[in-house]
Amino acid sequence: MENDLTLLKKELRKTALIKRRAMRPEKRVAESHGIFKQLRDFELYKQASCVFCYVSVEDEVQTREILNQVLADRKKLCIPYIAEPKTRIMTAARLNSLDELKPGYWDIPSVSVDNYHEVNPVEIDFVVVPGAAFDKEGHRLGLGGGFYDIFLKKVRNAALVAVAYECQLMDEIKVMDHDIPVDYLLTHNGIIKCSK
Repeated sequence: MENDLTLLKKELRKTALIKRRAMRPEKRVAESHGIFKQLRDFELYKQASCVFCYVSVEDEVQTREILNQVLADRKKLCIPYIAEPKTRIMTAARLNSLDELKPGYWDIPSVSVDNYHEVNPVEIDFVVVPGAAFDKEGHRLGLGGGFYDIFLKKVRNAALVAVAYECQLMDEIKVMDHDIPVDYLLTHNGIIKCSK
């Protein structure tokens, strides 16, 4: 059963990523900007004091506007830091300026070892979650590494907020016991409170 589900997730992930990559660049920019505006005006974001947000690459929902806004709002900003890829351990690294970003694991922008200051996950109260696909129950299909599922178990006090292009929404995503659902889905069209 587990193997069937793993295969199904692999196929769904492949389909979702093909759709995401097929988006026209101007549509990607427009939807990312719409998502940014939804997040900026979201009450839970306004109340947050420590925000964890991924640094986007390639065809992901673009997060530079979000990162700049968090810094402009003088909130504590932290980003993913992967020190030990083999153990799938991802930590939260403090980011004070986008100028600190350097290519990290898999060339994903992060902070350098010299500039690494870990933030305790308990401090984080708002997490911007990436993914390949999502459903309205908050189930998430990641990229298959398992980094986020392990990390999200540690951020017990945070609102888990996924950002997604419209093409990333699916009717249903089958999940395993270790998969952590998100609380909200943000698209350029609005905010969906997930019915977990």
